[in-house]
Amino acid sequence: MKISVMIRAFILFLVFYFINEISFSQNAIENYHKYLKSGDYINAKKEIDNAANDPLNSKVAEIWLCRGEINSLLYLNKPTENPGSIEIAYMSVMKASSLDVKKELSKDIAIQIKTISQLYFNKGATEFNNNKYTVALLSFERSADVGNLINPSVANPETYYYAGISAALANNVDKEKKYLLQLSAQNYPKVDVYNYLAEAYKAEKNNTAAIEAYKKGISLFPNNSYILIVNVVKLFLNLGLTSEALEYLQKGTTLNPTKDELFYLLGSLYTTLKQDNDAMLSYKKAVEINPNHGDASYNLGIILYNSSINHLKTADSYLNSNQEKYSSEKEIFLTEIKKATPLLEKALELDGSNKNTMICLLDIYKRLQRKEQYDKLKIKFNSTK
Repeated sequence: MKISVMIRAFILFLVFYFINEISFSQNAIENYHKYLKSGDYINAKKEIDNAANDPLNSKVAEIWLCRGEINSLLYLNKPTENPGSIEIAYMSVMKASSLDVKKELSKDIAIQIKTISQLYFNKGATEFNNNKYTVALLSFERSADVGNLINPSVANPETYYYAGISAALANNVDKEKKYLLQLSAQNYPKVDVYNYLAEAYKAEKNNTAAIEAYKKGISLFPNNSYILIVNVVKLFLNLGLTSEALEYLQKGTTLNPTKDELFYLLGSLYTTLKQDNDAMLSYKKAVEINPNHGDASYNLGIILYNSSINHLKTADSYLNSNQEKYSSEKEIFLTEIKKATPLLEKALELDGSNKNTMICLLDIYKRLQRKEQYDKLKIKFNSTK
């Protein structure tokens, strides 16, 4: 009999317990929504925190869902004043999800998870814009992880993109490769994915993989491939792969006919290959596109200057034997040295301390009998260290 009485008493206690639990949690939720509706977020938070901390409500999913909601709102409205609210929101919604066994709140939970994922993304964006790439990476990763709780099979490429770029700028090569490889596998439509991925491989001295990353980006986005072509060409040249560099420079100038740097690089390569005529055409195009490209002006001027001196030497060899050839070669000398002059003057204007340019111009002024210009430049040359 005693056992029966104890059991009956225990049953009565449980009934009383659950009636009070339901009553308390409902009152708390009602008060919470009243404060929330009036815009009183502080008291809404206090109300729901008190309810969540009460043992009677520790297993009520809706309480934790409300706690997630108010912390999301606090972070959204004043992130600097409530920096920890976003994490509280996440943990609260996760607890609500675990308590919602019957999935009665699944739609509301999914909405909150999506909101929290976006808040982490916004947090990462702010940190990224403030050059805080290490913490930005963590925020973007958190955004992706939270977002994947809704549908693990659907990744958010944009979040992975910014995670990868943050990792690159934070010099976290492993994370950089992790996210950019995922995007590369999806042919993600941003050129810097393939550029940064190649740079990550170069950091590991995996030049073969770096070249493949550059090539993939170029093939996917031929009309937006400038930076990829410049970088893959520089890599080819560093590796001594001249023919490959020439192939991609020729392709690059066709795809990017307004990029002076590509024509300059092509001219430099032709110079290395001792193909002066092709080099001159490339440098000339670079200068036409950008008259302030000092290196292209200098190189084109030097080719013309050297060629003019060679023609003068040839002319001198005919001085006493063939007057016609002498005159012809002398005319070519004058034409080329006069073409070289403004190019070298422009190069000196852009790099006023280059003594090699000064030496060439001094010789030109002397040969062309431009005394005033010679004297002025001689003073500058003597005062330049």
